[in-house]
Amino acid sequence: MKGRLKSYWTERKDLVDRALDALLPGESDFPPILHRAMRYTLFAGGKRLRPILAIVGYEIAGGKDISEVLPFAAALELIHTFSLIHDDLPAMDDDDMRRGKPSSHKVFGEGLAILAGDALFSHSFRLIAEADAPAEVKVAVIREITRATGPEGLTGGQVLDLISEGVEPSEGLVIDIHRRKTAALISCSLAVGGIVGRAGEDLLSTLRQVGAELGLVFQITDDILDEIGEKEKMGKGVKKDLERGKCTYVRLKGVEAALSDARALRDRIKELIREKIGEEKGWVLVELADYIVERSE
Repeated sequence: MKGRLKSYWTERKDLVDRALDALLPGESDFPPILHRAMRYTLFAGGKRLRPILAIVGYEIAGGKDISEVLPFAAALELIHTFSLIHDDLPAMDDDDMRRGKPSSHKVFGEGLAILAGDALFSHSFRLIAEADAPAEVKVAVIREITRATGPEGLTGGQVLDLISEGVEPSEGLVIDIHRRKTAALISCSLAVGGIVGRAGEDLLSTLRQVGAELGLVFQITDDILDEIGEKEKMGKGVKKDLERGKCTYVRLKGVEAALSDARALRDRIKELIREKIGEEKGWVLVELADYIVERSE
């Protein structure tokens, strides 16, 4: 990241990290091993993409007090971290490294890793329930999150990913997996911020659409980096998707065509933002779209 986007991201990331630390039980709370496991992956690094997108959505909707959206943003990061812990398990994607450190199950064992993920997911809804917001806002947020994480979204995408290993990929299948497994929660994050910021239906629809396309281009780039990225920069194993016969965009089209498609999608996203949100309000999303496509980690 460069320039004003880097400055914006650094400031918002610091707010999110401090909120996460304050809203989670301490490592010494009973049972301490569980809370150590929850915090281990949560604070192992990461860009905090989803909670910061919630803040972006909130600000685009006209929200003025970021503290209002922080519990919801934190909840989204807990959900994302739960998904990473479970995704790394031997029964799932079987990754030994995450964010440059041994995966949760390598440190705490599979049973505790599963339970740490479960606890993070559960605690996310406690943060929403206890947030200082009207009941109708909380209900709308829960509806948005459960749609994004259930069979229509993250969970359904993970199932498709598992049962499609070794299958000859089609464009429809690859896009369906990516839209569910990755894009749904990214789209949800922007929308959650919009909901807390009291966005109208037209703006919420735009935030969902922009988030869904950002999520798709994010995963296409991730597929590319799995093939050509450096393990040290990625903080996890590379070339694993093709070895396992995953239905990825690179396996479908190859690196060059995947990168070309990612850039074309990026350009469409930027045009959508300019048309529906405006350059001034949507500048973070415009610059983020460029960063996502050109990132190396």
